[in-house]
Amino acid sequence: MAPLDFFCFLLYCLLVLILSARYGNGNQYNCPHSFSCGARGIFHYPFTKAEQPDCGSILIRGCDDSYYSPKMIQLDKNAKPIELTGVVDQSTITLSDQDFYKRLQDNACDTLNHNYTLPPPSPFVSFYINYNVTLFLCNRSHNINPPEQYFKHNCTSFSYDIYYNRKPYLNVTNEADKFFSSCSVLQFPTKDLPDTEHILSFVSGQMVIKIVLSADCNACCNHRGGQCRLDANQMFYCDNERKRKYFKLLLGLGLGIGLSITLFVLGILIIRCLSRRKRAPSDLQNQSRSAYADVTDPYRNPDQENGTVYFEIPLFSYKELEEATNNFHHGHQLGSGGFGIVYYGKLHDGREVAVKRLYEHNWRRVEQFTNEIEILARTRHTNLVSLYGSTSYHSNELLLVYEYVPNHTVDCHLHGNLARSGTLPWHIRMKIAIETASSLAYLHASGIIHRDVKTKNILLTDNFSVKVGDFGLSRLFPLDITHASTAPQGTPGYVDPEYHQCYQLTSKSDVYSFGVVVIELISSKLPVDMKRHKDEINLSNLALKKIQEGALIELVDPYLGFDSDNEIKRMIVSVAELAFQCLQRDKELRPSMEEVLKMLMRIESGKDVPEHIVEEDVCPPSPPSPDGDGNEIEIGLFQKMMPQPSPKAVVDKWDSKSSTF
Repeated sequence: MAPLDFFCFLLYCLLVLILSARYGNGNQYNCPHSFSCGARGIFHYPFTKAEQPDCGSILIRGCDDSYYSPKMIQLDKNAKPIELTGVVDQSTITLSDQDFYKRLQDNACDTLNHNYTLPPPSPFVSFYINYNVTLFLCNRSHNINPPEQYFKHNCTSFSYDIYYNRKPYLNVTNEADKFFSSCSVLQFPTKDLPDTEHILSFVSGQMVIKIVLSADCNACCNHRGGQCRLDANQMFYCDNERKRKYFKLLLGLGLGIGLSITLFVLGILIIRCLSRRKRAPSDLQNQSRSAYADVTDPYRNPDQENGTVYFEIPLFSYKELEEATNNFHHGHQLGSGGFGIVYYGKLHDGREVAVKRLYEHNWRRVEQFTNEIEILARTRHTNLVSLYGSTSYHSNELLLVYEYVPNHTVDCHLHGNLARSGTLPWHIRMKIAIETASSLAYLHASGIIHRDVKTKNILLTDNFSVKVGDFGLSRLFPLDITHASTAPQGTPGYVDPEYHQCYQLTSKSDVYSFGVVVIELISSKLPVDMKRHKDEINLSNLALKKIQEGALIELVDPYLGFDSDNEIKRMIVSVAELAFQCLQRDKELRPSMEEVLKMLMRIESGKDVPEHIVEEDVCPPSPPSPDGDGNEIEIGLFQKMMPQPSPKAVVDKWDSKSSTF
């Protein structure tokens, strides 16, 4: 056998050995650790593609279709498919049940006769509707006469009527038990407060579903690398845990033996090739020169400068975008910023888009244009605005094409034309804070700093999901670099004071800006207001002052239910103290964005006391106030929440320095 044939034979044997080790124990090893599902992002267990039903308990259909095509989900393998519309985090998703929505429109009373049905808990997973409304279905013969804050929905064709509390943030549990003891208690997903007589305006087919793995399944998947399975008696067990150890051992043994033999034979072949080279040096030298010229000569490499390959996004013609925006008609204008005007448009394929037209007189427009493309082309997150494409950067008109986000900005709902008392309840504001933190934590983990975090750059979908946008000022930031020196940019009221003074940009600059956003969500106050006292013009200064003085109630939007709902009060106090940490003048005292996200999720779940804090590290709580009005919750609570210094601990450091900038 010739040496080359013998080498090929050994290589073939090595591949057979590796593949046998990989697939010899069945199909379980075909299950990926995670998978991509188009614009919905990356998923892990218990989610799985419908094509791999044995790899999870929640099937998603259409992941391998086009990037923006609809994705359908089955919460269990016998459930009906429902459209997957968004992902809040890895355990929280948004769904659109069009069948339920249609039945609501056709006959609301009949549809609301039973609870909205979710799959029952399994040995693997449980499901919960995050935002829901409680309805009382009462037989008309019982002559129900509830308190005045309850609305009545007449079901004239049936023997019952439906009642619901138009002020759910008020604690009326005892009253409800008294008046509705003979009624059926039902729960349905809601998209808004039930403060209207039109029941279809808040009961919705759009819902937020929380998915919770069982303790055994969570330990199996996330800590032991196994698969959650049921045996013949429908009892839980963790599969693959032992098999993976044997697989690694077999694979290591196969690679070790195979590579040793391969390298031995390869060494023999190299020696023979070198001996042949000595006999024909001139031919080999000529071949080498030719190959080297092909690689290094720029005139032989026509693809050295190719923008489409670099950015990897579709290119639109100026004419197509001009038609989509009706020649950039002023009636299509959505807004404007420091680098351009944004227009609403509709493409030939029916997609609604937002087209940013960069100002021609801006000498930095090419830099901002390429920077924004480079940032968005490398990021994929459900709470970041998606970039559909652009014109070529050689074009005279620099245009960026984004997904259209229809429900305006958080700023518009807090301070603009859509700002109305009670229309942005606390649970929605909490959702906005969590999703914004999720997107920023993702950017920081990707080595990207946003640099212009503010409520005007936080867009909202119809179901109030967050889409963070405007990356013109963002910077790619190598993870091994502590900071970058740049001229101060950003929006007054949100700029990190340390960045403003030292020109040093870090991820903690975004944390500071996010702290201002959180205070806006709590207070509904402007980030900069010249009508306020000179020391309180910046909202960050006002917030720090009120929190340090234990006067948080003076900061909170009175329509959020802070005085009437203890659960809302608990969350607002905890979130305010977290914002206090984000607003520290010294960046080293601020938490990372990942820590902020984890704490917000703990606050929402009611588990906002970290388990890892040892007793001796926790400062003693402040004594109750003499009045006993419950405000003692506000003072010293943060000392129990996080290991960083509490507001009390940082007062002394700030006594000699002004926080105004």
